[in-house]
Amino acid sequence: MNLHEQCLLRYLQNPDELSYSTQILKLNNDILEKQFVLRNIIAKSNSFNYTEIVK
Repeated sequence: MNLHEQCLLRYLQNPDELSYSTQILKLNNDILEKQFVLRNIIAKSNSFNYTEIVK
């Protein structure tokens, strides 16, 4: 069972905790987004080759 399923199950069992479950999902999505950016954008930007023209 993943985090989204756990939050849904928690909401179905305790509807009063909807805001808590929503905050957990938002936090989890932020973490996943930052990991994606680190893996796919920042890691690739370091692979550029810089050359200097020597005369």
